[in-house]
Amino acid sequence: MATHKLSKSSKKNLEGVEDIVFLIVSRVLKKSEHDFGIPRDGGKRTPQRQNNLFHQRPKVTHLDGFKKKSYHQTGWAWDIFIFDEHGACWDCKKKYHEVAGLFKQEFDLMKDEGFIPESYTLHWGGDWIRFVDLPHFEIHTNI
Repeated sequence: MATHKLSKSSKKNLEGVEDIVFLIVSRVLKKSEHDFGIPRDGGKRTPQRQNNLFHQRPKVTHLDGFKKKSYHQTGWAWDIFIFDEHGACWDCKKKYHEVAGLFKQEFDLMKDEGFIPESYTLHWGGDWIRFVDLPHFEIHTNI
C-alpha cells in the first residue's frame, strides 16, 4: 500500500484548524489506500469567507457565517477531496465511504491513545439525513 502524505497546498488549507484535526487527517492519509487532499476552503474559515461561499453560485453552503455559523469557523471541521485517475473526484461515493470508515477507526484509536478526550465525537457529512456532504467531517467537543 502506498503511503500518502499532505501536500504543501493541503497543509496551507488546514492552517488554523485545531491540532487534533491536523493530526487525524495526517494519520488517516498515511493509512488510506485512496489519496486525498484538502480543498481551498476545506479548513478553518473566517465569517466573511463563509459568507462569500454562502453567496457563491452554485451554492456550496446554506450557512451565512454570521447568523448561521459553520463548524468550519471553529477550526474543528475539514473537507477532503479524493483523487482518482482523472484528478479530484467529488462523486466517488464508495471511496468516500471507505475513507470515512478510516477516519472513524482512527478517531477511536486516538481516543484510546489519549490524543482525543472521551467526550469528543466525530461527525461525518455522509451520515447526515437532511443534507449529505460526503467530503465533510467535524469534531464536536461536547464541552
